[in-house]
Amino acid sequence: MYRLLIVDDLPIITDGLAEQFLKEQRLQLEVYKAYSGFEALDLMKKHRIDIVLSDILMPGMDGIELLREIRSKWSACKVILLTSHNDFHYVQSALSLGGLEYILKTEGDDKIVQSVEKAILALDKEHDERRLIEKAETHMKMALPALQKEYIWSLLQGKKVESGLLAEHFGNLRLPFHAEYPVFLLICRVDEWKEVTKAPDKALIIYAVQNIVEEFLSESAKLLSLVYETSKMVWILQPKAPEGEYWEKTFRDVDGLLEMIQRKCQELLKLTVSFVLSSRPAAWPELADRFQALKYLLVRGLGGRKGTLLTEQSDSCREEGRAFPSARKRSIQLQSKMPLLLHGLENGGEDDFYRLYEELAPVFTDETVSRLQKIELYHAMSYMFLTFVNKYELEKELGEQVEWEKLVVFDDSVPWQEWNRYFIQLASLIFSWNKNEQEESTNDIVRKIHEYIESHISTDISLIHLADHVHLNPSYLSRLYKQITGSGLSDYLSEYRDRKAKELLQISHLKVHEIAASLGYNSSHSFIRFFKKQNRVTPQEYREQAGL
Repeated sequence: MYRLLIVDDLPIITDGLAEQFLKEQRLQLEVYKAYSGFEALDLMKKHRIDIVLSDILMPGMDGIELLREIRSKWSACKVILLTSHNDFHYVQSALSLGGLEYILKTEGDDKIVQSVEKAILALDKEHDERRLIEKAETHMKMALPALQKEYIWSLLQGKKVESGLLAEHFGNLRLPFHAEYPVFLLICRVDEWKEVTKAPDKALIIYAVQNIVEEFLSESAKLLSLVYETSKMVWILQPKAPEGEYWEKTFRDVDGLLEMIQRKCQELLKLTVSFVLSSRPAAWPELADRFQALKYLLVRGLGGRKGTLLTEQSDSCREEGRAFPSARKRSIQLQSKMPLLLHGLENGGEDDFYRLYEELAPVFTDETVSRLQKIELYHAMSYMFLTFVNKYELEKELGEQVEWEKLVVFDDSVPWQEWNRYFIQLASLIFSWNKNEQEESTNDIVRKIHEYIESHISTDISLIHLADHVHLNPSYLSRLYKQITGSGLSDYLSEYRDRKAKELLQISHLKVHEIAASLGYNSSHSFIRFFKKQNRVTPQEYREQAGL
């Protein structure tokens, strides 16, 4: 139920209108009255008012001033202004200040009631829109944690994002980090599970470990965690004041708390866990490499022991990792980038694919890279292309354009530069095939649409009929057709009808009304109007000009 406030300094008008609206039970209005602008404002401070019906010419505070006050305090309220004078100045002021409508009292009660009905419809629409927005915001809040983790995981897997876009993405996803500052990484591994532990129980235990870690570390840093490989977790950490000199302190705080966290996991969960912490912050573009480096440390040397607690500063890590040589870094890049390369092939992301491949190509072209690493890249690329080719059954499609044996049998006599060219050429063929397939599919849609129009021109052809024929959504078909041809479906339909009409007028002796029927017009008058609009002459005049 909405609340209507009627404002007029003449009680006979205020009371009369109130009585009128109380009789309009179908509107379900709660009616209030005020006899001045000041009284109206006092009442609105005490009660929610949805619609104000006010006179303009009132002593003390006129309707325009009242409207201005309402707009500044209750922007959702709908205001209808009444006056006995048709003054353009008042009309202009009322509309410029957001008044819903301006009505002359001489227009009668029906017009006033209609204006209030219009206000009710506007309120209903706004409330519906608000509910949809609130529902969408609720769903967004529920989805945010998953979206945040999915985005961070893509960065950990090597996705490259421009610095300006990174900040925008963080804002949209409400990530707690500053995009312009680096972060620490912390990896945790559950070292062993009891034999009786079931999958749902493992998920609960992992969740408990995350809670313990975050309870200890949330005072020292902003953080977000992800679970991977079932029993491992990774945290992104950033000082709460990254612009200050807090990096060393944050590292020391986190490093000093890890042993306590291990003990707490043992006491509460009877669980042995291991940690490895990055000793220096990583910029966001370096995140994937740092993540792979820490994963490497957690499986080599001391990292393979249960209950280990390491940082990159540890002597054992430096000895085992040997400062993370460039060859090993390339191998780690390979592991993280292969899924992204496959994703680029599947989604037609040609630029992304080649950009990622350029980061790996030096494995083939750099003479300092070991033979085994070159072979590793060959097999990784072969596996990725075979996966794609088999998934989309492209062996016959690409046919003799590809030397398939090179993809399945490694030939040590082939120069590494040749392997590099081979994989680039194969990617180029796949992207060309994808573009050709898209073009053929879209051309096929246009052909089917044109054939349908030409064979059903005498019937009522609607967008829905056309969409059903090609199994597409009507709105999407309309947009797609315009993107492909540069003109709308209705334009083609008109053009074909005009072309067919001229043809029939020239080569047949059908009467105008018979031609109209054959082109789907309900009457010859409709056809004549259409033809004249297109050609500036009537069908009969066109036929006479053609000498028929």
